Amino acid sequence: MRKVVFANEEYYHIYNRGVDKRKIFMRRGHYIRFAETLHNLLTTGNASPKILSSQSLAFNKKLSFISYCLMPNHYHFLVKQLEDNAISNFMHNLNTSYTKYFNLNNQRTGRLFEYTFKAVHVESEEQLLHVSRYIHLNPIIANLVTNPNKYSWSSYPDFIGIRNGILCEREAILSFFPKLNREKAYEQFVLDQIEYAQTLKEIQKITLD
Repeated sequence: MRKVVFANEEYYHIYNRGVDKRKIFMRRGHYIRFAETLHNLLTTGNASPKILSSQSLAFNKKLSFISYCLMPNHYHFLVKQLEDNAISNFMHNLNTSYTKYFNLNNQRTGRLFEYTFKAVHVESEEQLLHVSRYIHLNPIIANLVTNPNKYSWSSYPDFIGIRNGILCEREAILSFFPKLNREKAYEQFVLDQIEYAQTLKEIQKITLD
């Protein structure tokens, strides 16, 4: 049974990984398909754009999708629930749809993700900002890039104004920064922790070894 009970008007850090830590994104097309599924669910309520849907079913009416990062074998989201069961329903539809696509695309069967996604309740504004930064630093922690603005599969480029993404409601985070140059201020807020993130990765390596 899940320990976290989702409450309306509250923020949550959502994450999940491939079963047995396997890769869930093996090539560029997989990332694109997952992002398209996210967009379709948020805007229409259905994973497939071919299915007509009422705007009332759109998940962006039921939850706020704040930030994300897609990693080779896992993903991170920051979301705010607005209606009962919105997060659970959204995640079920997302994981089910992508698993069907991935299995068909790779001639496999069975589960792709671990049994259930993980969720952490964000209990303060300080934690909200920390989680957003942590999500965007994941590619650094994993040594995939040296600067998070070089990683395409996260919302960070949208937050710092070098890409005009439509998935995320950035104001939930950027509103905490000075009105003038908020995007630059957020960029510095994230970059200030790059050295720590790299050190954390080295500590993890030593511990695992």
